[in-house]
Amino acid sequence: MFKLTEIDDVLNNLGDHADFATIAKKEADLGVQHFQYDVATGATTYFGENGYLVERRTNGLAVRVAREEDAAAVEQIAKQYIAGQLALADAVKQFAKAGCANLKRHIVDFSGDEGKIMAAVTF
Repeated sequence: MFKLTEIDDVLNNLGDHADFATIAKKEADLGVQHFQYDVATGATTYFGENGYLVERRTNGLAVRVAREEDAAAVEQIAKQYIAGQLALADAVKQFAKAGCANLKRHIVDFSGDEGKIMAAVTF
């Protein structure tokens, strides 16, 4: 199973401007099946087979979350990030709420506090 250090190595080796599909492929090669990022806390949970998970408790960016959800803005940010027009750190700073990515289905679902999906973007 994958470790957080292996995920960090992938992210560091690819750099800030790698496109999302490349990052997703490399993480999937490690065994990551999907991940969930919580913008409000800055935490990321990576999920593998048979309930295996690894948690990162902070993103280190000290990002404040907007009080109002804006589905159109979240979708636009997601599309720019997946297209490689935004670096990961820049996208994280812009997301209004939490996101969940499924690497096997090649889709990123962005949801608000109550779990309602605000936008779904394929890559």
